[in-house]
Amino acid sequence: MTVSLKSAAESHADHRHWQSDVDCWKDDIDNWRSEHSTAIAQLQEALNQINEHGASLDEHAESVVSLERSLVHHEQNLAASLQNGSHTELDDVLNDQHVKQADLHRRQQSAHERIKKHHHTVMAHVATLKAALEAAL
Repeated sequence: MTVSLKSAAESHADHRHWQSDVDCWKDDIDNWRSEHSTAIAQLQEALNQINEHGASLDEHAESVVSLERSLVHHEQNLAASLQNGSHTELDDVLNDQHVKQADLHRRQQSAHERIKKHHHTVMAHVATLKAALEAAL
């Protein structure tokens, strides 16, 4: 490979161009450092929110267990009613319990679907972020 000789003026022009590139790169790095600091704060807040989400999952699990206990208790009351010969209509107490059980179930189902949708969305974004961070530079 042959290199053509440059004049001092051309070499000086190359150096000015290179210095301009270096100055731009340094500005980029300063901006990136600022964005990096902001990202750290945002990720810390996101981590706090993910931990809160975990606490919400624990509360939801407890709520499901409570609903299950309520369902078992209601079913036992219905079975006892059947054993006592009430094979047709529920009495007022059992009917009220059944209506309340149905309402609890509907509310739990709605809450479960909201949590499920939120959970899947958040976990997908976390996976995307993790993959982006792991990608080679």
